[in-house]
Amino acid sequence: MSPAAPNGARVPAFVRALRWILYALLLAAAALTLAGLPELQRAVAAGHWPRATLAIPPALVAVFIAGYATYRFALVRAGRYPAGKALVQLGLMVLMVAVIAGIALERGQATPDAPVDLARALASADPDARAMAAELARHRPREVSERLVPGLVELAADPVPEVRRQARASLAALAGEDAGGDGPDAPARWRAFWRARGLIRR
Repeated sequence: MSPAAPNGARVPAFVRALRWILYALLLAAAALTLAGLPELQRAVAAGHWPRATLAIPPALVAVFIAGYATYRFALVRAGRYPAGKALVQLGLMVLMVAVIAGIALERGQATPDAPVDLARALASADPDARAMAAELARHRPREVSERLVPGLVELAADPVPEVRRQARASLAALAGEDAGGDGPDAPARWRAFWRARGLIRR
């Protein structure tokens, strides 16, 4: 039997169940906001997820607030809770979700740090810089690495053995085979290989 309020009103059974649902929803929203929001922001900044994904944490909080408002409204109607206190709590919660949404969207607009320009490093006068750039080239996203192919082909004839080795390793990794090999004719073989694939025009 539902408990009766002092004024005789009864609290609906669904309100008592809603309390536990709200607890679970609040925990989920807090966990996603505290633990998941930074990861979502990084993914959005890197272009892996649409910016609308950042709305998920504040949306969960908004759903919690809507449920909480329903819960408190039912208690106020039953005379179990002061109306003024309920309105103040709801006002604070709305402010909270606005702040969370603002932080999420603002950080989602942040531009990630620009990666090192490997094309410039491949043409560096420092052989260590050339070797490091040639090595890093194969670890970048493929669309970025493919733009570095002409510079890597030039380094296949570099006078420094380590630079040649790293350039060859990156070219082979991108090609899926060691099509150019090593030696004086390696640049010509690599150039012909990539010209056939449209990455080198000359």
